[in-house]
Amino acid sequence: MISTIATEEAYEDRHTLFYQGDIGDKLFIVVSGNVQILQERDGTQHHVVTVGENDFLGELALFDAETRTATARCEGQCAFLVIERNDMEQLAHEYPAIAFGFIKVLIRRMREMMKTRDL
Repeated sequence: MISTIATEEAYEDRHTLFYQGDIGDKLFIVVSGNVQILQERDGTQHHVVTVGENDFLGELALFDAETRTATARCEGQCAFLVIERNDMEQLAHEYPAIAFGFIKVLIRRMREMMKTRDL
């Protein structure tokens, strides 16, 4: 299903996929490589997490049509499957289990963030 609506994109080391504050319109599924997620706070860029193969990024802005909460930068050569917002919305309506899968991952990530903040 996803392969029918996704496009393949590849980028070089240090390519920025999107910047914090950009309008989100794409979801990126990492096929190969790693992506650093960086967030600016108090004028300084902080490393939040590195995502790798079979993970995804850009989902928050894709689902709520808000601006990006972080910057995403390739670490080495990276390849992605990329899904546009309209295609993702249609897929989620046709296959609610896919949307539910994203919700489960978002909840897991939120719980992990809460744990690290409690330390």
